[in-house]
Amino acid sequence: MNRPSQLTQLIWDFYRENQSELKQLKLLAKCKVFRRWGIFYIRCFEPEVASRMIRAIAILEEPIAKLRLAHKIKVLVDHQTVAVFQVKSDKTFV
Repeated sequence: MNRPSQLTQLIWDFYRENQSELKQLKLLAKCKVFRRWGIFYIRCFEPEVASRMIRAIAILEEPIAKLRLAHKIKVLVDHQTVAVFQVKSDKTFV
């Protein structure tokens, strides 16, 4: 079994006390997560996983903003971009 990336583990740790949101984000284990040039990439290998990640983007956005990991989130299926989201400022999350 592959170990999750450090970024994935960081997101999961952010929600460790909120089991319902953590359960939705466990899907990150089926994706490759990395960041480059201020963009947080989620590369999924199945379209169904990508669509579920897109539905959970609001949950994913908060830790990325608060930890200042990126200013955009891109969801890809294989190497094809399927969605791009702007990350709100960390000041909007209270």
